[in-house]
Amino acid sequence: MCGILFHYSTSGESIDQSFTEFSEDELKCGVNRFTRGNSSVFNRLVPYTAERGPNYASFRHSSEHGISWFSSVLSIRQPLTKQSIDCGDKYVVQYNGELYNQDITDNDTHYLVKALNSGTHVIDVIRSLYGEFAYTIYDKMHQKLYFGRDSVGRRSLSYKLDPDNGELFVASVSGNVQGFQNCKAGIIYIFDTNSKSLLMNQQIDTLQYSVSSTIDNSTESLISNCDALNSVLREAVRQRVRSIQPVHNENNSICILFSGGLDCSVITALICQELQLFGRKVDIELLNVGFENPRTGLQPADVPDRKLAFSSALKLQELFPTQAIKLIEIDVSYEQFLLQRPKIIDLIFPKRTEMDLSIAAAFYFASRGEGFVTKSDGLRVPYKRHGVVLFSGLGADELYGGYHKLDNKTIEELVKELASQISNIHDRNLNRDDKVIASNGVEVRYPFLDDNVIRLSTQLPINYKFKKMILRELARTKLALGEISEEPKRAIQFGAKSAKMTKNGNKHGTDLL
Repeated sequence: MCGILFHYSTSGESIDQSFTEFSEDELKCGVNRFTRGNSSVFNRLVPYTAERGPNYASFRHSSEHGISWFSSVLSIRQPLTKQSIDCGDKYVVQYNGELYNQDITDNDTHYLVKALNSGTHVIDVIRSLYGEFAYTIYDKMHQKLYFGRDSVGRRSLSYKLDPDNGELFVASVSGNVQGFQNCKAGIIYIFDTNSKSLLMNQQIDTLQYSVSSTIDNSTESLISNCDALNSVLREAVRQRVRSIQPVHNENNSICILFSGGLDCSVITALICQELQLFGRKVDIELLNVGFENPRTGLQPADVPDRKLAFSSALKLQELFPTQAIKLIEIDVSYEQFLLQRPKIIDLIFPKRTEMDLSIAAAFYFASRGEGFVTKSDGLRVPYKRHGVVLFSGLGADELYGGYHKLDNKTIEELVKELASQISNIHDRNLNRDDKVIASNGVEVRYPFLDDNVIRLSTQLPINYKFKKMILRELARTKLALGEISEEPKRAIQFGAKSAKMTKNGNKHGTDLL
């Protein structure tokens, strides 16, 4: 995970510094040696960019090209690779994400830079990437900027273009700065600094989100399809586990955003199985969040997701006794929520609804990971998560029909709705979630949103997607998850009780903040 901040302007003040670096120790104290860029917007977004990458950051400015870059790095793959990367007379690169191309031998950022330096055209390089990523690539020779997100949009990226003077910002996090808009998934944006024009007609070879309307009334192919799903999902987990390298000691832990429900329990079980095959013993930290909610009167220990998490964690511990599975109980008081509320609202811009806030607050506090563990003697002791890679079950509801609103749809309606759900997930969920999770200096990975998992899942018989039938079958027959496989869908804001945090019961999720 890294932070990207790019600014192009022809009218900025001259800047004395051309390149400044910030160490991990300096970043812990804030970006205290950063003086100024040539824009108040740029300066405002530097702290948000820095907190996404706690291991290294740099500021770079080119007076010749009128461009400033601020980049931060969360180092997960060896060796630590400093960004931005100046490729001589060819490119300046900012890259945020994880690549899983089979021919990667070490660091994925090195892999990207090597591909660019090979002479392959930028667009062809971007189209060859397999993984979850966002990027800016400035072509010095042709004075063009390429920027965008992967085909699903698993990493956040926004831009702001002034059509009058051609001033352009590109940022992982925009804050509440008017004029920024989220980049669409799979689009390669090309900005020509000579003509001040922005092109959006290039596209990654994107997944076809056409959902099959095939019906298997006899369910005779359920077993074979379940085997296929298990295989492709297991490979997605394997790629995301084996690319975590022990650059820091904390990488010896893996975190899961854990409500105790079906999706996250499936991911946890697959991770545990992979670790056993890989012969790697690490702590599995299940991050479970609960809110003190004045409207309901519930305390964090009493919310539905906390109770479910205890029973599901116990089941997983029984299934994988050699793995150190820890349930991290993250209690959020009402005062803590109010204290962080302004920052969360700023982070998720341009999302502005009550529902966006309630979901984002749950992910913000969960990924921060400050909670408790209950020891075998019942004593509850403070605990701070150690892992910097978080796994999420996001995507399962969109792929397998998990939302309650889909329960009474006709076949035609369900096909249309599922296609819409997965096609729009970059704007509806991923941009918002990545901003708040990464603000805690961690990286989130989504096995259900792997390209190959999506390709297979969209072509499964549509009747397998009534109330997640095929995923429940996988959980029951392939992972032995028992009662967890029957757990009904519960949205995180209701399970953690982060929705409607005031006694004003008239608020609706779609209401603007």
